[in-house]
Parts: sequence; C-alpha cells; structure tokens
Amino acid sequence: MKNLRLEILKALLRVEKGSYSNLLLNSKLENIDDQRDKNLFTEIFYGVIRNKLYLDYIVKQFSKTPLSKMDEEVLMGLRIGVYQLFFLDKIPARAAIFESVEAVKILLPVSRKGAVSFTNGVLRNINRKQEEIQLPLKKDDPEKFLSIKYSYPIWLVRRFIKDYGLSKTEMILKAGNKRAEVIYRHNSLKVDQKEFIDLLAEDQIKYENTFLNSFYRLKEVNNPAATRAFKTGAAYIQGTSAGLASLLLDPQVDMEVLDLAAAPGGKTSHLAELMNNTGQITALDISQHRLNLVKENLSRLGVKNVNLKKGDAAEYEDNKKYDKILADLPCSGLGLIASKPEIKWDKDEQVIKRMAELQYKILSNNLDKLKIGGELLYSTCTLTREENQDLIKRILSENKDFELIDINKKLSKVSSLNLEKNNEFLELLPGEVDSEGFFYALLKKVESD
Repeated sequence: MKNLRLEILKALLRVEKGSYSNLLLNSKLENIDDQRDKNLFTEIFYGVIRNKLYLDYIVKQFSKTPLSKMDEEVLMGLRIGVYQLFFLDKIPARAAIFESVEAVKILLPVSRKGAVSFTNGVLRNINRKQEEIQLPLKKDDPEKFLSIKYSYPIWLVRRFIKDYGLSKTEMILKAGNKRAEVIYRHNSLKVDQKEFIDLLAEDQIKYENTFLNSFYRLKEVNNPAATRAFKTGAAYIQGTSAGLASLLLDPQVDMEVLDLAAAPGGKTSHLAELMNNTGQITALDISQHRLNLVKENLSRLGVKNVNLKKGDAAEYEDNKKYDKILADLPCSGLGLIASKPEIKWDKDEQVIKRMAELQYKILSNNLDKLKIGGELLYSTCTLTREENQDLIKRILSENKDFELIDINKKLSKVSSLNLEKNNEFLELLPGEVDSEGFFYALLKKVESD
C-alpha cells in the first residue's frame, strides 16, 4: 500500500479526536490487501497510542519548539518516526524517517514547508543520538520513571501505587502495554465442542487453552471475524475475564434473568448458552443502536430466550422478580488498556467519580427486582476502589437484606484459576492473570429482619 504512514498518521489524528481505536483500525485494515502492510499498520498504530508519553519525552529532548506549539500533523509524524526508530529494528532508520516525513509533507500545505524540514531534522537528530537518551532514575522518582517508561499519565501511576504498591503497579502497567490477544468463546448452542475444534482445524487456526474450559486463545489469526467458526455462530470473540462474569452468576435452566447493560451482547448470549435457551433473559440497554448490535449477535449465535428492552437501568421500572441479575455496568475501563490503549489518555479522576455515582444509581434502582434467595453479580472492567470495593461496601451498608457471597469459592468450580484471595471480592489484575483486569462481587438477597 502506498503512503502507509500517511494513513496511519490520519488514523491516529482521528483517535486523538475521539475515535475508538479498535473500530477505526478494523475499518482501515479492510482497505489493505497485503498482510504485511496490515501487520505493520497495526503495529505502528497501536504502538504510538500505547507509548505516546514515552515518544513525547524523547521528542521534547530534541526540539526547541514545545509540543503544544507544533502542528498536530508534525507531532504525530514525529511520534510515528520515533516509534519505528526505537521499537521496530527491522525497519531501516532511513526508511522510517523518510516515510514519516513524507506523510507530514502530504498532509501539510506547501506554505508549511518549514514544518516539514523541522520534522526531518528532529528525527535525524534523534536517530544520531539515541544512546544519549536517559529515563529518570527509578530510585529517585519511581512515579515519574514508571509514567515515562510505560507511558501512563502520572495521576494513574500514583493511583495504582496507592492501591497496589510499586511492584504490582509495574506489573499492571507492563501488562497493559502488551498486545491484546483474541479469544474465542465456543458457543454450544450451535455446535458441540468437537465440531467447534474441527472448524478451527479446517481454517488452520492455531489456539491454546485458557483458564476457562470453553475459551480459546487464538494464535496467528488474521481476521477472527472472517472464519467459519465465527460466521456460523459457533464462536464469539470475548475475553476470559468478561466470560467469567456469566459463569460466576451461574444461571440455571428455566430461570428469569435480568441483564442491566446488555450491549454488545457477549455476556447476554453467554447467559443464554448456560441456560440452554430456556427461561427468559430480559436484556436492557439505554441505546437503541447498541440494542440493534445485540440483536445481530444473538441472531448469529442462535439465542432465542432473550427479550430486548430499551431503557435507562438507573430509572428502569419492572414489577417482575428475577432469580438472577447481571450488573456488568459501565465503568472507567482501566482494566482494558491492552485492547483499548487510548483509555489511558481519555480518562481522568472525574470520569471515575461520575462512573461510581452512575453505578450506585443503577444498583440502588434494581436491587428490589431480585427474588429472596436470588443472586446479583456485579462486575466492572476497571481497577478503582470507588467503582468496585467501596461501592459494594456502600450498597451493603444501606441494604441489610443483602449479603456478600465469597466468590472465590465459586471461582475454583468454573475456572482453573487459583489466586488464593483472602477476601470475598474477586479482583483480576493484568499481569497477575493472562487476561483483562476485572472486578466481581456476588450479592445474595436474604429475608430481612
């Protein structure tokens, strides 16, 4: 593909303006024929997003112009060039610099010729003096060291250190910078396990087992949505930590289940599979567009026991009493940085506060919909006390007819994980397990005094 760096540069500028990296990348890759170009596009695209702070740290040392004063095209071109120089040793430095500068030249008007020369000069200078670049010393300023080395905003590094300590924080940061892996969940509503494995073999898909029986980590698959297993509904792309939520809720056949935030349908369809398409799942979402996506997924997967409803879970009214409620709620998403690296730059402390209040409203509004003896599984894909442990403690203190079930006892029954946790919550940290970061709490409704 001609001008690959140009397309990468334009895509990265769109991410800076709010586009979702995974959706944008998929649309871009559809227009690239050569698999090597697809791989290079993906590598540079995600590499620049993941390492933005580190790349900017290098550029600052070689530029008299502050980053805030640069054209956005120039700054992004510099990031793309520096990423190739420091992370892609198979690309000759001369080619990395030339292609990056050419991309900037095409995007900028002729009147900005000086900016193009500036880009070229900075990249050549950085290449000549790579050995001179030094990170802050870890022993002198561990927060700044971790922030720059792993390219995370300093507020987030400080928060992780406060909650998890220095060693676990570095583990979390390092894991968040790894490439996200593709996981298939085998859908038994369509085919049995042997047929599923046969489908993978027919498409020559290599895989390895995970800590969940029906979840498989794919190796060297170019387009996981283009395989026969996926197209026929035998597979759904879902992370293992996300898949664990439905297994921990453990719905039985013929139950009435409420899913408070169903889109895009991964957990809803998993619940239906575990119930063997019996009973009924009421699946709620605030967005009709997202509900349409759920509908498409349920249709492909052969799910027949779901009633889709458009509604705001924080205000939803329903006289029905449910056996189980899945509250996998909107959150700050800090456990998903490996698959959506822009989360590092899009979130802040205020987002965490807003999410915690929304989660509280949703839970408070729906606790009365649970039958006595029924269970509610609360889960998030984030790593903040406000949205997780503190929120559940608040809910329990205000609702004496609910008790916390020790979820770790259930964990050993549905997975091969043995984390030896000493509390009744379950928190999966990136790096501690080979999966996304997640939090779970299982609440049971009991007779009130």
